[in-house]
Amino acid sequence: MIGEKIRDLRKKQGLTQEQLAGRELTKSYVSQVELGRIHPSHKALQTIASRLGKPVGYFVENRDDIRTIEVLLKAAEALWNTGRLEDGMAGLQEALTLAERTGRDDVIARIRMTMGQLELLRGNTKAAEAHLETSLSLSLPDEFAAQAVLSANTLGIAAARQGSFHKALQRFQQALDFSRHLTPEEGDVRAETLESYGDFCFGQRQWQSALDLYQEALLNGGQVLPPSRQAELYTRIAGCLWRLGRRDESNATLERTLGWLENVNDADTRASLQLEAARIMTELGRHAEAHEFLTHSLARFRQAGRQEFEAAAMEALLLLADAADNREWLAQYGQETLERPEGWPWDAARVTALRLFSRQAVRDKELKLAESYLDQAVSGLPEHDRHTLDSEFHLVRLLQGRHESTYALWDLITRLEETPPHFLLAPRPPRAPRFLLPR
Repeated sequence: MIGEKIRDLRKKQGLTQEQLAGRELTKSYVSQVELGRIHPSHKALQTIASRLGKPVGYFVENRDDIRTIEVLLKAAEALWNTGRLEDGMAGLQEALTLAERTGRDDVIARIRMTMGQLELLRGNTKAAEAHLETSLSLSLPDEFAAQAVLSANTLGIAAARQGSFHKALQRFQQALDFSRHLTPEEGDVRAETLESYGDFCFGQRQWQSALDLYQEALLNGGQVLPPSRQAELYTRIAGCLWRLGRRDESNATLERTLGWLENVNDADTRASLQLEAARIMTELGRHAEAHEFLTHSLARFRQAGRQEFEAAAMEALLLLADAADNREWLAQYGQETLERPEGWPWDAARVTALRLFSRQAVRDKELKLAESYLDQAVSGLPEHDRHTLDSEFHLVRLLQGRHESTYALWDLITRLEETPPHFLLAPRPPRAPRFLLPR
């Protein structure tokens, strides 16, 4: 095993046996080691490892370390699934320390990718990108295709959340290119990439492109995708169909999803699917059903301590209240949202609540109050997300007779023509990462 590792790494780095031997060893000695005919001394192995840029542990695998890494990854998976993200990250950090000691790039890349996924779930986009970039640099698509695909795909999601349109597009396309190296048994990995790409197109209002990608994800997933994932995709397809004016097809597709919900036993998965379905129900005017689904999802996410999905359910309830023109719901869920702590993951829901409160105040001709709500909402957004709210803010000021806002509106419209629409990734059902070590 030591000889095989030395030979494979030497060839990858384009070195000859003579170059690897240097002055300290001979070409014949290196040849004998690579053929497994002799076992290198510790000093010789140190020389070879140093020349190949690896720790000695890379060649003399410490099976105790690998077993410990496997235990730590399984524990991190259990913590992830119960919403204990901080503890999960601590376990992954310990696993990374051991992996770096072994020098196994494939194991390091796997752990870094998982850390990136977890940081993204925690809302730490920059930290996520750093881990994912490292993982991708260590993942050769022809050797570890699934890992390379998932790293590039998650980088696309991270870029999209920051409003980096071109960077996100590049990463999603890169993930699809890497997916050509996947085996048929890894169809779920390609399906996940297609779904993320579809989410991106959906956020850009490219409904037909999103529909095509979701349908291709179903086709690529085949029998590999569990019913819950298929239900998730059909829900998103229903959303695209509705936006394309195919209302009857949208309703029929949604009904298919609701039939599968009866067979989903996992409470978190069921709540996530109900959240997805309720969004479409809201748009289709099925407000009572949407409210029932969303209140169930909200209760479940609170019980499980999944704040990101709790915030997503609350925002969906706010949008439902607006669509149903239900002031009681808006007052109830809006107040609950504003009582939540500022910062991730509640920022988006807080902005939605303030924006809807402002619209209600305008209808009630309370323009000062409307301006106050919008002022709070705009201050809580990053620069690339402010255009629409800035427009509403200046429109309210115009209604008050403050005509200087005309020029501000002109500047906003000019800037909007030069800015691609911002993509906000819809929350996805929480899925455990791929913790298994590479073969």
